[in-house]
Amino acid sequence: MKLIINGDVSRYYVQNLCLIYFPGSKFSEHEEITDDTPIVNVNVDEREDGVYSSAFMKVGELTSSFEAFERYKKGFTKDRIKEIAVGKAVFSAGEKFFGYTPSWGIIIGIRPTKIARQLLKDGNDPAQIRKILRNEYLLNPKKAALLTSITLNEAKIIDDIGENTCSLYISIPFCPTRCVYCSFVSFATKRLLSMIPDYMERLLRDIDRVTSIIKDNGLKLTTLYIGGGTPTTLSQSQLISLFEKLHRQIDISSLKEFSIEAGRPDTINAENLKIIKDYGVNRISINPQTLNDAVLRCIGRCHTVEDFYRAYELARESGIQYINTDLIAGLPGDSYRGFSKTVDEILKLSPDNVTVHTFSVKKGADIVHSGSEVYRPNAGDAQKSVDYSQLRLRNHGYSPYYLYRQRNTVGNLENVGYALPEKEGLYNIYIMEELHHIFAVGAGAVTKLVDFKKPKIERIFMPKYPYEYLSQKHEKDFLENYRVKVEAFLSSMK
Repeated sequence: MKLIINGDVSRYYVQNLCLIYFPGSKFSEHEEITDDTPIVNVNVDEREDGVYSSAFMKVGELTSSFEAFERYKKGFTKDRIKEIAVGKAVFSAGEKFFGYTPSWGIIIGIRPTKIARQLLKDGNDPAQIRKILRNEYLLNPKKAALLTSITLNEAKIIDDIGENTCSLYISIPFCPTRCVYCSFVSFATKRLLSMIPDYMERLLRDIDRVTSIIKDNGLKLTTLYIGGGTPTTLSQSQLISLFEKLHRQIDISSLKEFSIEAGRPDTINAENLKIIKDYGVNRISINPQTLNDAVLRCIGRCHTVEDFYRAYELARESGIQYINTDLIAGLPGDSYRGFSKTVDEILKLSPDNVTVHTFSVKKGADIVHSGSEVYRPNAGDAQKSVDYSQLRLRNHGYSPYYLYRQRNTVGNLENVGYALPEKEGLYNIYIMEELHHIFAVGAGAVTKLVDFKKPKIERIFMPKYPYEYLSQKHEKDFLENYRVKVEAFLSSMK
């Protein structure tokens, strides 16, 4: 699409506003304009008493426009007022053009709880927060209430985070097969799976190096998360090698939480669950996504509903303390009726956590190249499915405790984690809310150093692909620079 901006406002911000109505669009400065090319023109004018903005949309012969003026007000920076004015102009022009109202209003980005948390810090009570979210950010009442509730639930947990704490993430970027919607760096071909032995050797060396940095700098490790990919793709001997290394380097008994992704039921058996339990893991994720075999086949999962039930029962029998299940609303081939049935069946199992995702179209996913119509700005059944899950989970004693959003999600909807009382997953909150350092090892992993007093965040990226991660050049770079970057950042915090 063609985006024209006149005035001083973040282009990235306006692009994300446009994606609310034009999901999947690309923003090229040199794109050749055809009769069907969407055109959005945004004007911004900072005035003495506020900010004026206008937005004009055109696709073919159809046009829409809207003007907004936002006064400066206490508790809002000038930049925030500017974003609200631009947001209201683009949002309202799109609302007129497409004839529907996105439920998240003008809030963009992965972490909307940051906005609500700042409103809470500024002394607003829950009713005031909901009002501001509705009036200033144009959220519908359900989303304003959900975001406020999650912010209040998080506040009870993050107050106990403590200083000089950190978490460790370990990446196992391999899966038995690749789901059609997946964009994670997870590899499933025989050639790539053959890299696992070399990958594990390098990973174990990096665990030594990173845990040494954590100890040397007096940081306390509170949560440990093994993700991917699907870590249970590893053989039993590889799992044991990984856990043995972690036990040599970390006092596992001092952790608040030790989690592992076992998202694919077809990788789970009694033997590897026993290993996982014996080495101190207290939280596991087993993810059906849907309890509909036809939809599972459609999205490229090679397990069945029966496989999920078998894996879940084995996990319960293993004695692992907490079990999470992931569900996805709006999957290709699914419907409101099918998803609501999945929710009802999952609730019969009473998992400790249920995470309800909304189908998101990633540019690296196979489904993007399938020729099917995957970008859907209007939520349709997905909105009904998400609403149903929220109602049913709350009625069964689950509370929403963390939330994040992604680009190009069906209906511009959200992903929400629910938990039974006192069974929340801490790492989920820490990584989403950027509350303390997250050290990370393995391909595609990102170390995130946080100085929330300034605030300031620095990211250190591992190579995306396993073959890059295994290169001597990268290992040399890691040895020379990783500790230096970490200790320079920690020193700047003092």
